Amino acid sequence: MDRYHVMGAALLSLAVMSGSVNAREEAASQFSAHDITAHRCGGCHAIGMTDTSRNPAAPPLRDMFKRYPVYALDDAFARGLEVGHRDMPRFVLSPDERAAIIAYLDSLNPCAKPSADDAAMERCFSHM
Repeated sequence: MDRYHVMGAALLSLAVMSGSVNAREEAASQFSAHDITAHRCGGCHAIGMTDTSRNPAAPPLRDMFKRYPVYALDDAFARGLEVGHRDMPRFVLSPDERAAIIAYLDSLNPCAKPSADDAAMERCFSHM
């Protein structure tokens, strides 16, 4: 085997390993985002696709995209989130927590990604 074939094989191996590392990092960050969201928000809000909020005044996080552009919440999270109901605690999130929760909220938003899933598209546009 000449050196060009060896170099090509080495580059291909690096590309494959890099892709699997990126996939693991993405999965780990999504897991962390879920954990952070569950810890910081799950006491009151439904954080999954079908669960019910423990506090009736706390909307399910899967519906937050209907109320706010998800990325617009970053500033509110940085200043200390305050909302219209008295049971919501005031808290300030770290930059990492803000990024994780926003990523998690975005992952719940059916409008954030193209889909051929009719039910997801119905959820996306039903509030309009």
